[in-house]
Amino acid sequence: ESGATGLKIFPAEIITPARRALASLSAELRYREHLLARHRAKDLAELERRGEVDVPPSLVIVVDEFAALVQEVPGFVEGVVNVAQRGRSLGLHLILATQRPAGVIKDNLRANTNLRLALRVADENDSSDVLGSTVAASFDPAVPGRAVSKSGPRGLTPFQTGYAGGWTTDTPPPPEMRVEMLGYGAGRLWEPPVVEAELDHEDLGPTDIQRLVATIGLAARTAELPSPRVPWLPELCSVYDLAPMLTDGRDDTLAFGVADDPDNQAQPVVAFNPDKEGNLAVFGASGSGKSVLLRTIALAAGLTVRAGLTVRGGPCHVYGIDFGNHALSMLESLPHVGSIVSGADHERLTRLLTFLRETVDERAVRYSRASAATITDYRRIADAPDEPRIVVLVDGLTAFRQAYETGSKVRWLDLFTSLAAEGRPVGVHFVISVDQRTGMPSSLASAVQRRVVLRMAHHDDYAFLGVAGDVLGRSSPPGRGLLNNAEIQCAVLGGTSEVATQSRAVSAFGDDLRAAGVSDAPPVGSLTARVLMETLPCEVDGRPVLGVGSARLSPLTFEARGSFVVTGPSGSGRTTSLASLARSLHRWNAAMALYLVTPKISSELAALSDWGEVAAGPDAVIALAVRLQTEICEGRHQGPVAIVIERVDDLAGTSAEPSLSGLVKACIDNDQFVVAEGEATFFGSSFGLSGVLKTSRSGLALQPEGIEGQTVFRSGFPLFTRADIPQGRGLLVERGRSEMLQVAMPG
Repeated sequence: ESGATGLKIFPAEIITPARRALASLSAELRYREHLLARHRAKDLAELERRGEVDVPPSLVIVVDEFAALVQEVPGFVEGVVNVAQRGRSLGLHLILATQRPAGVIKDNLRANTNLRLALRVADENDSSDVLGSTVAASFDPAVPGRAVSKSGPRGLTPFQTGYAGGWTTDTPPPPEMRVEMLGYGAGRLWEPPVVEAELDHEDLGPTDIQRLVATIGLAARTAELPSPRVPWLPELCSVYDLAPMLTDGRDDTLAFGVADDPDNQAQPVVAFNPDKEGNLAVFGASGSGKSVLLRTIALAAGLTVRAGLTVRGGPCHVYGIDFGNHALSMLESLPHVGSIVSGADHERLTRLLTFLRETVDERAVRYSRASAATITDYRRIADAPDEPRIVVLVDGLTAFRQAYETGSKVRWLDLFTSLAAEGRPVGVHFVISVDQRTGMPSSLASAVQRRVVLRMAHHDDYAFLGVAGDVLGRSSPPGRGLLNNAEIQCAVLGGTSEVATQSRAVSAFGDDLRAAGVSDAPPVGSLTARVLMETLPCEVDGRPVLGVGSARLSPLTFEARGSFVVTGPSGSGRTTSLASLARSLHRWNAAMALYLVTPKISSELAALSDWGEVAAGPDAVIALAVRLQTEICEGRHQGPVAIVIERVDDLAGTSAEPSLSGLVKACIDNDQFVVAEGEATFFGSSFGLSGVLKTSRSGLALQPEGIEGQTVFRSGFPLFTRADIPQGRGLLVERGRSEMLQVAMPG
């Protein structure tokens, strides 16, 4: 392959490169046609006679085993015919080699082929097909290279082809010496013995064709000839470095790879345009590079906030929901990445979705008042360059759906779908990875305007997704994909496929951003395992505070009226929660009378100073219950009342149950407050004392196991892994609606 001659040799056994070469050749034809039209020349020879500077060299395309290529890629023949018909005046010429022309060289191709060469063929029919004569079938097999040429209607010209595979040395041959043994009769010529081992290891140097190519290249360099125009670019590399692609630094153009565009003889940078496309989906099997592409989008978003702001863009904050193998975790070191939330962390995931919902709703009002269709328009119209674009990475949509498409969690999946549909005009966008062709529901697919297809697990998946099925295969490198049927290669920071090197490059990138003054994006916080009551306000909106809620990480209140059930497994913090309830009520209203009812003679709760009176044991419970019921019903009790019942399931079935049931009914009927703590199985019954205590459908379910939602509060609870929930963590339920809560320690 010599650059000076413009000769290109193409391996015919590769299918996809053949189609790519044809597209490139068609683009080369268009380029040369436009060139001739611009210079008003009829052919390339006229341009050469004029001495035009931009005249392209003649291009010779050599195809070996043309029949095999036609069998593998039938459409290749039409492309070759197109080149043969239009290429002569444009300086494009074809050399086609095949063993048997019958059935391969069509009439339209023959009509545009003037020169035909035939070496020895197998039978007379093949010779007649090429030359119109049987002479090529009669060549002596002992004379390789003997051939006949036919140019137009003229006669046949026999010739002997030159052999370029031999060796020629610059050392002159030694003088010939003959040694002949003489005797009676004819002499006998002596020949020295030949050592075969020496011949096997003898270095004959470069072959004649290698020397020829080297000489042509040397001549081109000596003459300082410019490199000729290449008809097709090299194939995409297996990996590209992202850094050189991020010179623009705009948040409305997030570069993530390189595309192969043979129709225009170019390999441009491809980017995600969130203002126009809204959301991006990445389809691919395991190991195809989905998570890498998501990381690349996040890194591209980082340069938009370099040195605070760019001239034509604004900041871009990134959040992640990782249902995969934690491949996004390395992004947490970047300042513009708020948080990467694990798919198993339901608390933070719901908080992120709630934050996005509030952001979309709030921005929709502001953007509508400013008549802005996109965040870019709003920044310009409202003079708000600091308004951040938000990009949310979702790695593993299939796992997301499996975890949230059933039960009470389905509302969060619906919220996610609505955010994807409504986020584009207000600068909230999603980049989603999907590992199955059916992994994206139709309701979400309508909100995704662009998708990248990486290597899939099954060949049928490509047709389902509407892309070519013969481009990607098992040997495709990670990150190789299709975008609108154009082959692309995802770029990575660091220019290597080694994850450790990429991680170091990401860390260094984060340090550079902080050194440039990039501020941190707001993180998605999480509930702490320990909250002190003294650090919280006594009340919020006139209600007592029990702990910190997960929705806003702010003080969470409860209604001190009616019944309130506290349940949970052993060791979940029920006793401490009762103490926290008493302390919260005392801080909220010091005039409230607090009573402790317990079956245990020596209860830890009895030592608290908040109690107005403690009834321990059945007899004391009966006496207190009868007295308080009478005072409450007759209106003789001064101030509000709160009854805290410890281990109510142990009091059930005893002599104290009737009196206690009467007291509970009196408190509920007169808007007083009753707190009952016990096992979830006790509250499973809807009769007797347990049925009365469940009437308000309010309470605290610590470390819920799933059954409490329906049996105690008649409400669906999300699924949790108890190992991930610390003591004092549970769901605060009010009228059937629940929110995650960390109960504050009483002291």
